[in-house]
Amino acid sequence: MIRKEVVKVLPNETFQESEIFPLLYSIINSKIDTIYNLDNFLQLIVDAGAKIVSARNSSLVIFNENIDSFLSESTKQKKEEEFSPFRNVLRSESHITIPLKLREVKDPFGYLRVEGKLDQEDQQKFDSKDLFLLLLLSRQATLKIENDFLYKSVHRNLTNTLGIMVNMLESRNKYIHSHSQRVTELALDIAEKLSLDQKERDALSLAGLLHDIGKIGIPDSILDKKDPLSMDEFDVIKKHPVVGEDMIRPLEFLTLEKSIIRHHHERLDGSGYPDGLQSEEIPMCTKIIAVADCFDAMTSNRPYRKAKSSLDSIKELESLADEKYDKDVVYVLKKSFLSH
Repeated sequence: MIRKEVVKVLPNETFQESEIFPLLYSIINSKIDTIYNLDNFLQLIVDAGAKIVSARNSSLVIFNENIDSFLSESTKQKKEEEFSPFRNVLRSESHITIPLKLREVKDPFGYLRVEGKLDQEDQQKFDSKDLFLLLLLSRQATLKIENDFLYKSVHRNLTNTLGIMVNMLESRNKYIHSHSQRVTELALDIAEKLSLDQKERDALSLAGLLHDIGKIGIPDSILDKKDPLSMDEFDVIKKHPVVGEDMIRPLEFLTLEKSIIRHHHERLDGSGYPDGLQSEEIPMCTKIIAVADCFDAMTSNRPYRKAKSSLDSIKELESLADEKYDKDVVYVLKKSFLSH
């Protein structure tokens, strides 16, 4: 169980009406992608609960410390009756208790409670306006928690499903078997050392697995060719980033992932494809995948050449840093390799 409290809020700490809606907006933009950020988010809600209704004390209780697991299990308990934010609300002149509930889930996962109205114009009791403001706050907080954790659940299931497709693709060719998995692991290691946020890492996790999914339509005769590719054959290869993007285009919420898949062959000097992006036009996540993809390709056997050593591959990437590849990404890759 998680419990947060505010004790003895002072009159000069309460919110003015003009501050309430900016507060509700800030809740939606809060980050709860780590335990630390979740802790701060819950403290923000309990602080706001006291201040928007001028209460002396406020408390917030979550019934399970592992909210992710709790939501995963709870969402299986479908409820036919229509969701009502007023159900089980407790209100008196001295306190208000609001249950925190998810849509289609029977039982609350916690509650927000305020007690002791501060003395304002000789009124020391909570009224309907206070109830309305607390309902707004609790609903905003619940929607934020629900959306973030449902996003994680959808992302996880989608990654598993599309990962199966990638494995089917790579099983066709012994030279690229497990390539996408290795690129993903390397990209996530680089992202962690560069302190990218959780949503960027989630995007890398999925885009890394799917960056070559557009090759599913390329004939084996091209993928397995031992001789140099003709111009026409190379033009076919160069289409795979756009084909890959088109394959997941219907998934509108994967904006960053689609960009990474489309642009993972772009280069800083504009010599890449399909759009010839340059330097700052290429997002950091894409720069990371580009380096990880190139490194794994160089250190793997291909039909037309033997694998290079990791050290030789890093040296080659270093020689192209700032020309084709981001120097910070290459530096992190080198440092990570040398530390093992």
